[in-house]
Amino acid sequence: MPAGSQSQLELYLESPDATQSFYVDDVKIVGEAAAPAAPGALVPLSGGFESGAQGWGPRGDAEVAVTTTDAHSGTSGLSVTNRVQNWQGPVLDVTTSLGVGRAVAVSVWVKLTPGQAPASLLASVQLDGKAGTTYNNVPGASAVVTSDAWTELKGTYTLGAAVDKAQLYIEGAAGASFMIDDFSVREFTETPIQQDIPGLKDVLAADGIEHTGVAIDARETVGRSSQLLLKHFNAFTPENDGKPAEIQPTEGTFTFGDLDALLDFADANGIQVYGHVLAWHSQTPDWFFKDGSRDLTNSPADQALLRSRMEAHIKAISDHINARYPDGDSPIWAWDVVNEVINDADNANPHDMRDSRWFQVLGETFVDDAFGFANEYFPNAKLFINDYNTEMPTKRADYLELIAALKQRGVPIDGVGHQAHVDFSRPIEWLDASMDAVEALDPTLLQAITELDVSTSAENNGADVSAGTVPQHRPGMTDRAQSETEVGYYYRDLFAMLRTHDESLESVTFWGISNARSWLRTWPAARPWETPLPFDDDLQALPAYWGIVDPSKLAPRPSDQLAPRIAGHDTVRATSTGVTGAKVTYTLPEAGDTRDGAITPVCTPPSGSLFPIGTTKVTCTATDAAGNKANPTTFDVVVTAPPTTTAVYSQVNNGSVVRANVKQTVQVVVQLGNKGKGSLVGASFGYSCTQKSGPAMTLELAPGSAQQVTNRDYPAGQNATFQLRGTPTQVGTATFDCTLTMTDAFGAKVTSTNTVTIDVRK
Repeated sequence: MPAGSQSQLELYLESPDATQSFYVDDVKIVGEAAAPAAPGALVPLSGGFESGAQGWGPRGDAEVAVTTTDAHSGTSGLSVTNRVQNWQGPVLDVTTSLGVGRAVAVSVWVKLTPGQAPASLLASVQLDGKAGTTYNNVPGASAVVTSDAWTELKGTYTLGAAVDKAQLYIEGAAGASFMIDDFSVREFTETPIQQDIPGLKDVLAADGIEHTGVAIDARETVGRSSQLLLKHFNAFTPENDGKPAEIQPTEGTFTFGDLDALLDFADANGIQVYGHVLAWHSQTPDWFFKDGSRDLTNSPADQALLRSRMEAHIKAISDHINARYPDGDSPIWAWDVVNEVINDADNANPHDMRDSRWFQVLGETFVDDAFGFANEYFPNAKLFINDYNTEMPTKRADYLELIAALKQRGVPIDGVGHQAHVDFSRPIEWLDASMDAVEALDPTLLQAITELDVSTSAENNGADVSAGTVPQHRPGMTDRAQSETEVGYYYRDLFAMLRTHDESLESVTFWGISNARSWLRTWPAARPWETPLPFDDDLQALPAYWGIVDPSKLAPRPSDQLAPRIAGHDTVRATSTGVTGAKVTYTLPEAGDTRDGAITPVCTPPSGSLFPIGTTKVTCTATDAAGNKANPTTFDVVVTAPPTTTAVYSQVNNGSVVRANVKQTVQVVVQLGNKGKGSLVGASFGYSCTQKSGPAMTLELAPGSAQQVTNRDYPAGQNATFQLRGTPTQVGTATFDCTLTMTDAFGAKVTSTNTVTIDVRK
């Protein structure tokens, strides 16, 4: 059928003989869903529950009901209760209201029911079709909602590919009950993209950065978003469609449809693709790490099974792509082979590696295995390791240590990825130092900025998507225009630094085509103030864009309102020098911001203090020249005593059984001493008895007895005695476990336990 704007189609059957009669039965029309696949009028939806639920129903365990207890307008709304998981809520079929590549405005008013704490809610879309089921947030339609006032969830959504069914639903914090009212889904005319501004890819190519990329899914391959992509980017990363859970949700079942569609778009438009990701702890199905219902262990058999699954997964992707591109001209130029393998804090693993299921089963060399298989099956692609917070000094050291070990073992690694999920006060010098360190380690290693965005929140939290939904965030600057301008200056300084690494820097990828599509808007809670990318919700250039392309177009920089950032600090460990602990000298954590450079933090207790045996939390703050104070950061100082050389003993001098009479005080004499080396500290003496059996009675230190022990120390060979007293009230045999505790001269705890038996007679 020729392209056009047909609004109605009729199927009819005819015959050359007008007099001929015939029967028709079992008519079946097979094809794509009409509304999403074909142009024409989209069915607008709107309502306010004055005449019932208007097509809305429950999703999951949620319960929905029309209510007159509250409403945004009119007299009725829809109540939503019994939400035991965050994806549960009200749902509406919007299949006929969406069309491929056509933007619709979505609006739903929401309000929490009375008595609830504020909670994040957002509008999302479920898509069901040949490729399976996918879920998209409606860009822009998220907010922190209260029970005090109605809040509009408002955004725009563009369908990326034809589907059989599309459903709009409202989700958010599990357990939150809320009401919705006055919803609408309507097509609208978008603002054209700016054709008269330089393309990012052209500007950065002139500066020696070959690949200018963006994270996308099918929505960016149609409509206005695809126009923006083609103008400004010559590469992209599949945001989710190359991850293990998407490619192989169940063992041996591969779903390449979504990835294929992106590769076809890239191939048709001369765009290169940065593959993401082959091995990752997150978004990897549980079956990878199980044998039936049993969790895999690090036994040789289980290790062989997991390696075989890793290889099968990587090989299947390679075989599929080679079949589609038999001439070897696949648009995939690089792969994230392993992703996020370094822990944020120190742990017991080598290089502080994340204690993922990959690591638990295969150990450190799962990274070697992944690169080995990737090199075998993707010999023409550049192979990258990738992680977030690589600009943080402590994580930088671990990351570089692992990379050095990989190089020493001959692992075929081509490049190092820095995600660069940063914030607009995080010192750019930190990332600069990390890139310098990679170049110093091996000048032949390529580098890539793989997931760039600049958060405008006040908090300096990480990008670990497996870390749960806390802590929450708040805006770093209250005035949105000033915040956007400050981000522009951050991008100015960031790209001025990146251009100095043009010899090793192969690629820069922005994590989202516009602010509306940024993950920061919805994770770990609604953050509508976030403006982390060069293009706004309407795909228009922001100060962030001009900071990269032409900083002279930036408005005057706002006053300094941003608090400094303090980098994390590994746990400091020391050995006690006496019973009071040890004086510990530690290096201060790095601190600074983009306006003031390096700042010296103030930490309490300060370096050089006497730290007691055990764990002491050190709290650090920093204040810049404008008086902005950093959120405090903490780290632990752990002081432990060296292994003791003493050997404390205790014994009951009365013999194994002490005889006593009912209602008469019995005295038990106990001897203690040091049969080892070093010295026991008398002042640390403690003794307690716990009855195990027999008639109830109390056995405790005799008055003044402890003082006899505590008035001196006990070097090797020295001993002392003390007394226990008790008054039995019943006949029988009472047994006690009695434990002596002391510390040696370095604070190490030592113990000795005896069983005391008292035979009580009349």
